Amino acid sequence: MMRGPLIAGLLNLVALSALFLGNIGWKCEKGYHEAARKYMTDAPLEFSHHPDNDNDGEIRTREAATATATSNDGVVPSYLQWDASPPEVPKDWSFQTPRSCENITNFDSNGQQHGEQKIIVHFHMQHNAGTSFYSFARRFAPCATRACWQDSKHCLVSYNEEVEAENIRQNYKKYGVQYVSYEMMLPPHFPLPFVSETARRGLFFTTIVRDPFKRFLTYVRGRGFDKDSGARSPFWLDLQGKQNVYSGDNLNARWLSGAQEQISSDHVNAAKCRLQLFDLVIADKLYDYAVKKVMCPLNGWKGKGSCDDEITKEEHKSKPDPLKNSTDPLLIGAWVERLRPSFEIYDYARILSWKQLKERGVKDLPELSEVPSYMNTLANYADMKVTDAHFKKIRRVSLENEDYFSPPVEFCNRMKQVWTSNPDEVPNAYGIGTIMNGFHPKFVGKST
Repeated sequence: MMRGPLIAGLLNLVALSALFLGNIGWKCEKGYHEAARKYMTDAPLEFSHHPDNDNDGEIRTREAATATATSNDGVVPSYLQWDASPPEVPKDWSFQTPRSCENITNFDSNGQQHGEQKIIVHFHMQHNAGTSFYSFARRFAPCATRACWQDSKHCLVSYNEEVEAENIRQNYKKYGVQYVSYEMMLPPHFPLPFVSETARRGLFFTTIVRDPFKRFLTYVRGRGFDKDSGARSPFWLDLQGKQNVYSGDNLNARWLSGAQEQISSDHVNAAKCRLQLFDLVIADKLYDYAVKKVMCPLNGWKGKGSCDDEITKEEHKSKPDPLKNSTDPLLIGAWVERLRPSFEIYDYARILSWKQLKERGVKDLPELSEVPSYMNTLANYADMKVTDAHFKKIRRVSLENEDYFSPPVEFCNRMKQVWTSNPDEVPNAYGIGTIMNGFHPKFVGKST
């Protein structure tokens, strides 16, 4: 049996991998996102020309927006820093119809069916079930975008939340775009979800947060773990900074906070402050409850294989674990430790999701597991049972301990001031559909 060495290896890695935690460089693939367009069925029908940009390499700053968070010596705190060039806005920047919506005619947003309905604004983090959520929404919405395309004015027209919100509302009113999905790393300043009541009018903000290690396993299945190739494995390549926006390293924490380099406690708090602003945070194990008990009634959607079915109590079967019984336990332990920021965010998301569903009257919810997801993952690979003795040293994940997992109120208030003080400037974000690129590596080749 290898249980003893496995447990020892995993626990010893807590100290070893702490040296690596958060010290991971980040970079973005360069080039225009033609490859992403080919596989995205809802890409715009027409391509836009991007003019040359004479300010390449310039880093955008927002002194007004960061004034309340800037130190006395004028230094912008690291959690608000964002290294990106200004985007190259098309000369004829205008709305382009998504391919999946090209057959829509005579849409009337003021009609009896659509006049009082909400526009769903979803933040889609890669490998967090966002595609399944999009598939659900497109069955009902007149037009749904799997990823919103910035150069076609589906989204990301302005850092100012009032301007950005009005663009979303006009796209629904004129073209029937009732489901908008942002699939990108959010710049620290970008206000999603929106903060003010006027900006949020008519909108319903959602996101799905998945267990970060299960998300990592999906990432590994798509790329291969290279367990026998030593320094060429994804773990060590990431340590060398050879990754892009779609990385295995704390994607959820990075996309929610905008952390391009080291992940600090401030980044984790910023991510939690964002989560608080969503109308519905959907934890992975509560997905069916969220869809059938909240999203379907929200706009009166019924049938179509999604809104009338009973909720199954059976757990969804996962694909085989590509790491178990075949990967060095030290390497597994290093990844578990390195994902600690995302584990912390996930535990807070589980609390928020359970609480929000309860507040919306959803009954018969499964019990909220009190075991921290980090410990649960270690127990899975070390064949270890979490007992009451562990809870003498760690906090239970529960509503009673919500304050412990919550970000500081003062910190979130400062972030809200940042998010509501942005000038009307075009966002420079990275992800699918953005002008700044940073797209799915499967379709653009490996990072170099």
